[in-house]
Order: sequence, then structure tokens, then C-alpha cells
Amino acid sequence: MLKIGQKIKITVEKIITGGDGLGHYRCFVVMVPYSAPADVLLVEITSVKRNFARARIISVISPSPYRIIPPCPSHFSLSCLAGRQDTSHRLYCGGCNFQMMGYSNQIKEKASILKDFFAPVKPETIPAADCFRYRNKIQMPLGGTAGKVMMGFYHPQSHKIVDLNNCILQSETANMIIAELRNLVNEYKIQPYNEDRHSGILRHIILRQSAAFGKFMLIFVSKTDFIRPVNEIIKKVVKKFPQITSIHQNINPRETNVILGDRTVKLYGEKTIKEKIGDVIFEISPGSFFQVNTAQAEKLYNVIKDYAELRGNENVIDVYCGSGGISLYLARHCKNIVGIEEAGSAVFDARRNSTLNGIKNASFIRGSADYALSELEISKDSIVILDPPRIGCSQAVINSLMKHLPEKIIYTSCNPATLARDIKLMSKTYRIAGISMVDIFPQTAHIECVAKLIRC
Repeated sequence: MLKIGQKIKITVEKIITGGDGLGHYRCFVVMVPYSAPADVLLVEITSVKRNFARARIISVISPSPYRIIPPCPSHFSLSCLAGRQDTSHRLYCGGCNFQMMGYSNQIKEKASILKDFFAPVKPETIPAADCFRYRNKIQMPLGGTAGKVMMGFYHPQSHKIVDLNNCILQSETANMIIAELRNLVNEYKIQPYNEDRHSGILRHIILRQSAAFGKFMLIFVSKTDFIRPVNEIIKKVVKKFPQITSIHQNINPRETNVILGDRTVKLYGEKTIKEKIGDVIFEISPGSFFQVNTAQAEKLYNVIKDYAELRGNENVIDVYCGSGGISLYLARHCKNIVGIEEAGSAVFDARRNSTLNGIKNASFIRGSADYALSELEISKDSIVILDPPRIGCSQAVINSLMKHLPEKIIYTSCNPATLARDIKLMSKTYRIAGISMVDIFPQTAHIECVAKLIRC
């Protein structure tokens, strides 16, 4: 039996869901973050469960042919791939976990994960044209002390801030704005939030960017209502970056890890920024959900549209519709679409954007998916879109679908494991007619996929 702290040699056989490499030690499964297929590693066991153990890399004895030096210096790496450097005390950014492989191999490994879940169906893979500088939203926690603030992202599985000056997933302009904000926060000696003591003022800085219109929204997340020099900061940052057209303060006084509080106040400019996917314009407010990769979101929506085979006379039901992105994109290609969403703010955004675009055949119901589906009349020629959270669909939603038997189910998922589980629950009635992976999150292990299910 393996023990915590034990050092072993292991060969990585494959990458599994979540991005860890998997190998075996005397028939016992060992999972190793930041490893690549065919790596031969010296690792240290960090946790032991009944059926598997987790370990951290101490050194790379023989590197995988997939392994490269990560482009970002804040990513996990070893200074010498075949050396003996111990990385146990080094902080590295938890934002990415795939930069140790080139992009084509990242795609290959994600496709392999899908094949393991859905064989013999061969998934289509849709890579990103830009595997860096793609994110339209950045959320940075603050730490340190007044005048010596730290801004960055958390070390994996911790709340230790890794101080960053340049994130290569963000646009160059976004990085320049963040750098200027860091300087101003230090200049005015604003006290950063201390999570352990629940003290200080400024908790997070959030920056949202419109790819279509080149505008930015800035959000200060604070523990208190009052940030004394905020007006001076706004004047200086807007003068230097006139692309910032919307600035807000979100107040979160709670002792919590949740980023946003319940109250947001506009400090400058417009209430929202606009983004465009296809011919649909979306107004984005501070708390709106929006896909972080605009270009890949359009590819995702097109896969859903193609799988639905819309000809203009269909009735579509979009379950877990969020702020209506998929619903509004599909509306002009079908007869009628109904979105179902539990969060009131998301329904408000969906209805507002429907009006903004002059879309009259889309309606949105606020309520749980379980209840709304049980109350709706769903004909057998209807098409149902599913886009649930990572936990997948509830049993009640599956039961409703099995009762009404819509013609097609287009299931979008960010978790292949729960997608496979839910498809299995429907397998007596529905079969997979296609599955695609749209790589919305390059440089990370996240997988976004779409399955087309038709009645057997």
C-alpha cells in the first residue's frame, strides 16, 4: 500500500478527465498533475484513497515527446526536464494546466478522453484559431499589503496568490490595463483584502472585454462601500485607456470565497458593454454569464445549430438556458424557442437581449428545469437543447424527456463524465448521432462538447 510522502518511479500512460496523467505502481492507479503521456517521472505521493493515489512531480527522468517548455513562466515547470530540481515549495499559477504540451497534442489528448467515454463514436474536434490571448474576462484576487499589492491567480487547490504581470491568455491591452491598475492601487495605498483576517478593502479586480467592439468593463470588488481614492483612479485609468467605457463597484462584505456580492453600483460610463456573436448583439452587465472565448462560442453555437438541423418550422426548448446565448442565436433559424432558467438575473439578461435584437419568437421562463419541463407541452417533433452545469441533468429532467420523447436532444456539456452518464440513462430510447468537441479553453484541460441524440 502506498503511503503519503513515499517517492516512486512511474510512467504516465494517458491523460484523464481533469488533466491529470494516469499511471500504475504495482497495479495501483496513480494520478499526476502536469504530466504528459510517456513521461517517466519521479513523484511523491500526496494523498491515498481506496482505489487510487495522487502524486506531485519531483523530477522528470525521461520526458514525453509531447512535453515542451511552457510559454508562461508562471506555469508549472522544471528548469531541467531530466534534472532533479524539487518544486515542492514553488508557487505556480493554477489558471492553466496544459501548457507543458503543444497545442496540437492538447487537442489530441482531449479527443482521446472523449473516445474513452463514447467509443465507438468518433468525436469531431474543433480547435481554436487562437490558442493564446483569447479570454474576454479576467478576475484577479488581491493580496499583500498597502503599497505592495499582489494581483494574479491562485496556486492550485489553494488561496495563495501567484503575483502576475502578464497572462498570455488575456489580450495585450487587458494586461496593460491591469498593470496600470496595479500601479494606481499601490500609488494610493489601497488596503488589499486579507482573507484570513477578513480585513482590508479591495478584494478583486474584474475586467471584461468586447471582442467585437473593443470596449472594456472594469469592476472593483470591495469589502466596504467606500474606496476613498476611487474617483482619482477612474480619471487616470480612463484617460490612459479610453476603451474603458463602463466602471462598477461590487460590494461583498461577506466572509466567503464567492467573488461577487449582492450589490453593484455604476461609477462611470455605461451600464453594460456589448458583444456580438454572429448577427446577435448581447448586452453584458457586471454579473452576466458569457462564454470567455467569443470566437469559439460562435463555433459552439454553430455546431448546436447544425446538429439541430433547423429549417425554420421547429419548436425548440432550451433547458438551462442561462442568459439566453444559445436561444437567441438559434431563434432566427426556427419557428419558436423557449428558454428555461432558474436564475432571475440571467432571465432578465435574456429578455433584454431578445428585445435589443428584435427577436419576437423567443420567450424565457424563470423556474427550475425539473418543474418547467413537467409543465410544458412538448410534442414529439420538438427539439430540446440541454446545457446543464457540471453535475449534469437531474433525474427529473431525464424522466420528463423520456416521457415526452422529443425528436432530437442536443446536449452541450463541460463534463464528459456526466454527459456519458446521462446519455446512458437515455440509451434505451436515444442513440448518439454525432459528438463534437469545441475547444473553448486552450491551454487547460477543460472540455466543452456537444452530443446529438436521436430516437432509436
